[in-house]
Amino acid sequence: MVDGIHFLGIRHHGPGSAKNVRAYLEELEPDVILLEGPPEAEPLLPGVLHEQMKPPVALLAYQPDEPRRAVFYPFAEFSPEWQAMCYAMKKEVSLRFFDLPLVHHLALWKEREEQAEAGKTGEEGECDEVQGEASATETPEKVREVAVPELLPVDPFAHLAKAAGYDDPELWWEVNFENRQHNEEVFAAVKEAVSVLREYFPKTDRETLLREAWMRKMIRAAQKEGFKRIAVVCGAWHVPGLEKMPTQKEDNELLKGLPKVKVECTWIPWTYDRLSFRSGYGAGIVSPGWYDHLWHYPDDDGTRWMSKVAALFRTKGMDISVAHVIETVRLAQVAAALRGLPRPSLEEYNDAVTTVMGFGDSILLQVIREALVISDRMGSVPDDVPKVPLLVDVEKLLKRLRLPLTTEVKEFQLDLRKPMDLERSIFFHRLNLLGIKMARPLRVDGKGTFKEAWSVYYEPEQTLAVIEKAVWGNTLSEAVVAYNTHLSKDIASISELVDLLERVIPADLPALVEEMTSRLDALSASTTDVLEMMKTIPGMVNVVRYGSVRNLDYGKVNDMLNAMMARVLAGGVLACTNVDEDAAVEVMERLVAVDYAMAMANQPGLMEMWTELVNKIREARGSHPLLSGYCTRLLRDKNILGYEETAQTLSYYTSPGNTASDTAFWFEGFLKSSGTILLLDDQLWDLVNSWLATLNDGSFMELLPILRRTFSEYSLPERRKLGEKAKGTSAVKRVNAESEAFNGEDARKVIPLIERLLGIWNEKGKR
Repeated sequence: MVDGIHFLGIRHHGPGSAKNVRAYLEELEPDVILLEGPPEAEPLLPGVLHEQMKPPVALLAYQPDEPRRAVFYPFAEFSPEWQAMCYAMKKEVSLRFFDLPLVHHLALWKEREEQAEAGKTGEEGECDEVQGEASATETPEKVREVAVPELLPVDPFAHLAKAAGYDDPELWWEVNFENRQHNEEVFAAVKEAVSVLREYFPKTDRETLLREAWMRKMIRAAQKEGFKRIAVVCGAWHVPGLEKMPTQKEDNELLKGLPKVKVECTWIPWTYDRLSFRSGYGAGIVSPGWYDHLWHYPDDDGTRWMSKVAALFRTKGMDISVAHVIETVRLAQVAAALRGLPRPSLEEYNDAVTTVMGFGDSILLQVIREALVISDRMGSVPDDVPKVPLLVDVEKLLKRLRLPLTTEVKEFQLDLRKPMDLERSIFFHRLNLLGIKMARPLRVDGKGTFKEAWSVYYEPEQTLAVIEKAVWGNTLSEAVVAYNTHLSKDIASISELVDLLERVIPADLPALVEEMTSRLDALSASTTDVLEMMKTIPGMVNVVRYGSVRNLDYGKVNDMLNAMMARVLAGGVLACTNVDEDAAVEVMERLVAVDYAMAMANQPGLMEMWTELVNKIREARGSHPLLSGYCTRLLRDKNILGYEETAQTLSYYTSPGNTASDTAFWFEGFLKSSGTILLLDDQLWDLVNSWLATLNDGSFMELLPILRRTFSEYSLPERRKLGEKAKGTSAVKRVNAESEAFNGEDARKVIPLIERLLGIWNEKGKR
């Protein structure tokens, strides 16, 4: 204590610190509490006692004009800061957040980003991270999860644990704080230890210096207001920096000219998983679920915890008895005694579970870790906390559609013929169109268009994503229309625009569809790239088909589809001639997709144009053999090309005038994805088998790599069946001139007739 100022140095999210803070405040009965946190969030403090407020929760602070620049301040029930807030609200004691305001904090963050982008370096723009410094870390989405008060690149308590002979700082903390029964003078001891650490790590980054200068400024302000008992609850690392105050002039000089941005704050639900280290949260803890247990049952001798473990295993179908629980608790207590611990820690309980319940196999610990040690607990916040209108609308829709947000992954099988399921589908599609990944589509067995499957679960970033998109509208439908209209105007590719239109149709937004259809009409009229048009056709077919399922009229899109097919027919052959292998493979992928789309479209006019194009590609002289082979197969499958014509085409490409590679490419296209057809179509089988059987050894070895590549695309059952069919085929046999089956005398008898037919012999039989 210094002049009526009581410094309570804490560690974030620890039931030991939380218990000590609550006990100290109840004994001190302070006039004011200075709590490290964002001053902008003070108007939200009354919500702490709201009946709907259930930790874990987080304060979310963000820039309204750049919502992705945001900071989370998470709290659990066992967080010391949360207990300080609850005490102040219950006792009606003045509580002030006295950290550096976020209007400056986020402005400094923005300043550093701009300097980094410009490639600038300098002391004013850099934040050199050294051991013992305070800094915030960013998630992959560039969203900060700020421990209250901060995140440290190196946990200072890890050094204390090492000095005490502990390899695991969590174990040291649990032994000395969580399991400690008498904590008199604990804050004085923490202050003394951290003071030594700060002397050992004297270098401090600029942001920490600014924050501590502002904190000292707020302490002086509280003293001037006449408060006699001031409780300062802050990260233990800051206590030495706040206790030894420089002059007020020095602090004011340091804080002069700080940049500002606009900031807004709100409460959002949080999860224990996001409170853990593994989420990337720098000030996270290893075992939030275990700490929650210690907070609610500080006197548990292990029986209650092991009862939870046993109940969990029983839900997994394991045979766990009361005897297992008793023996596990006893073993954990013995292990703690042998290790010189006053009571078992989580490590002792885990070792005992492995020995007694897992029979030496530690695989069970993973089950405990997910369900109990970390836990899937999620908090809730009051409905009346300040929120952007879009977030309010989304939450209303969630309630109306009976879609509770939980950290547990829930799967929904939707039948679009049911009104509630149809509304849920529309809601999910609209969220995805805004980039809010609260619901992810799953694959559905079968081809029915009235079925959908979705995987739904909550992450705190989803709330921020909603806030970010709030600039596009106050309701979900308004925001989706405005946002996707903006996207469509920047799209210059008809295939990309059709892809977006496909995603928009299930969202039931006719005005947006009309806008995008007009845009598509303008783009398609100016497009000359045949491959791009072929890439677009399958999507347009899906648009027309899906529209019919949803009872929507897409006649305009269907007209565009027919016009585009006519343009592909006019220029498609040119795209298939005089191309190399890579280009031919790309074209064939387009042909495969368009052929499937034509079958799905079931429109005679489209099919007629498509068939005409396929036939032209087959007959064109300059067509790549791969494409000619595939088009021949397509016409054969549609019964447009007969057996004799197919055989003639095959004969042409297998004649000696063609290179082996051309022959192989033709067969690769001809046999594309036709394993089942080869098994069922005996005529097609005869064509392929006859050609293979008549190849000589040299030609066969030359063609083997491409043939193997072709047949490798077939499934294993198809290859096995083809092998069995080939083994039983004897209609065509290879002929070898050196074999005994060859009769030279018989062969010579036909030579005179052939010579006469060729005009080599005259009528008298002479040359």
